[in-house]
Amino acid sequence: MLLTLLTVLFTIIITLTVLYVVLLIAVAIYVKLKFEPVKAICNSNVRLDGKTVLVTGGNQGIGLETARDLASRGAKIIIASRDGQKSAEAIADIIKTTSNTNIEYKYLDLSRFSSVRKFAEEFNQTHDRLDIMINNAGFVTLAPTVTEDGNDMIIQVNYLGPFLLTNLLLNRIKASPSGRIVIVTSILHAYGRVTPSELNGLNTNCFRKYSNSKLCTILWTKALAMRLPRNVTVNCLHPGFVRTDIFKGLDRFTQKCLDILIDIFNFKTPEEGAQTTIYLAASEEVNNISGKYFMECQEAEHSKSGHNEELVEKIWNKSVMLTS
Repeated sequence: MLLTLLTVLFTIIITLTVLYVVLLIAVAIYVKLKFEPVKAICNSNVRLDGKTVLVTGGNQGIGLETARDLASRGAKIIIASRDGQKSAEAIADIIKTTSNTNIEYKYLDLSRFSSVRKFAEEFNQTHDRLDIMINNAGFVTLAPTVTEDGNDMIIQVNYLGPFLLTNLLLNRIKASPSGRIVIVTSILHAYGRVTPSELNGLNTNCFRKYSNSKLCTILWTKALAMRLPRNVTVNCLHPGFVRTDIFKGLDRFTQKCLDILIDIFNFKTPEEGAQTTIYLAASEEVNNISGKYFMECQEAEHSKSGHNEELVEKIWNKSVMLTS
């Protein structure tokens, strides 16, 4: 009897595992065919000598390749992240490949508003201006996690933390003759259904939380563009589907499956995924363009929710309240 029961349980587990893998493969095929038919390259040769660039999550993946490219253009790079050791390795790598030694690391934990405020306070005391701010850091996990500030971890790291950080650094960005704010979002924002009352993400599933966090960045881009002076622009982008450490919050089996599928279907490398970020940070083609959404180094259409002016304002006001 026990042997029979174990056999049935084993069969069920194997069947569910196979179905799960098949589902991941189907999603990968759909994403590849629908969302990533091309891989654009930023062809701008603009120099950034004398400019200061802040890259959150700049010690790995898309952020690292963005920092490397902008360093090669002569910019001073500040990498903001939680991992000092990985950041030190990233800085050594950037210096080795670009010969630009003007790279530094500053501790930042976007999941804690206290850390964001401390970072901003120290930055404002030591820097007269910030020319390019790249909100790149991202996070996803299947496990519901509440931050010390009372928000879901995905919502806070992907949206509320960057929202607060950018607001606290706005005076330094405005001090730049031509400041740029670049926000990395995702095409998955189209599946978001965010409301002001549920902005903190405590009552939704993992996929909806992530999608909502990315929809919020679209709405934030719109709201911020209307509030900035003419010398500062803000735009957001979908980088494509890239093999990065953003999946480290998922279980190991899912991580491994996703990594294999990304390789099999030739999704983007981090360097390829950084191209639209680099384009928005450096290209002269986007001078004076603000409040827009980009894919593959060109302006693209976002979901209908992003055009909802009432929602734009409501989410802005709620975000200010949650980060005050």
